[in-house]
Amino acid sequence: MKLSIIIPLYNKEKYIERCLKCLYKQGLENDTFEIIIVDDGSTDASFSIVRNFAIQHSLSNIKLIKQDNQGPSAARNNGLTQAIGEYLYFFDADDLLANNALNILVRLCKKNGLDILEFDSKEIEEEKLFNFPDSVDYNQNDFNISIYNANSFITKYNFRNQAWRYLIKRNYLLESNITFLEDMRAYEDLIFTASVFLQSNKISKVNIDAHRYIKVANSIVTTKNPKKNLEFILGMVKAVEEIDLLIEKYSSLSEKNQSVLQKLKAKQHVVVYALVVRAFKYRLEVNTLSTILTKLKTLNAYPVGIKSGNSGFKSVINAVLLPFINNKASLLLGLQIIRKF
Repeated sequence: MKLSIIIPLYNKEKYIERCLKCLYKQGLENDTFEIIIVDDGSTDASFSIVRNFAIQHSLSNIKLIKQDNQGPSAARNNGLTQAIGEYLYFFDADDLLANNALNILVRLCKKNGLDILEFDSKEIEEEKLFNFPDSVDYNQNDFNISIYNANSFITKYNFRNQAWRYLIKRNYLLESNITFLEDMRAYEDLIFTASVFLQSNKISKVNIDAHRYIKVANSIVTTKNPKKNLEFILGMVKAVEEIDLLIEKYSSLSEKNQSVLQKLKAKQHVVVYALVVRAFKYRLEVNTLSTILTKLKTLNAYPVGIKSGNSGFKSVINAVLLPFINNKASLLLGLQIIRKF
């Protein structure tokens, strides 16, 4: 079995059939891959849509598992225990892959004996899917790739947070004893991918436009529900803590690896920056933010130390916002004023 595709599924009845259809256009024979779908306590028709799809198309390579609602990390870990493929791909039920992408990516992994292969993805709104390429083309030159260890890869490319940007060798993941943290409801991918990268010596990146992350309304990232937003923000705090543990774990590495640790610290500060922005956007309670900032300061994650750069709109925004964000008294006063209006 070449590939196991693991999909956490929760109330995605609108998207899951589209997702399945795209996976059967990947240029892979059905007996060379499996799709493991872990339904995380859906309350809509998601589970039955998958079951009916498998029956109608006589598909024996779909494994459908049902669990009580425990979150996507638990669902992915559950799927991992069932996987038998040489390589793993953690896919989301509302996203898409270009036709033939996985066929090419798996071939690259196997030919080069990779632990991790990164490929390109773009974030897009549903209504703009028309500009997504129908299929991935390649030639033999695409298979001449460079292989890096963790230090050289992260120093050159950094790493992206999302698990769906990578194919990962299953034996490497099992031997490294890495799983998704199940007590996190935000940024769990960041901790997972950081852990995966830091232990590998066989990583590569290929410029294949393979994946689209579809912006979906009412996800935990975009919801306006106060309870869900507090849950997300507390997940961000947990991510900051976990990054701190990774930094502590790898701080004893030789001097040449300090650039990797600096990038981890930068990731940590980016999460804190995003946390403060989210706190304002969704009007978090002032006392709650104050308590969080105090905790983050003990981790040396606040004040935020993001470099604003030399030019561009984002650097201007950072130059204006950072002094405000890093002044706790002004920040809390500003949030208090916004909450009144």
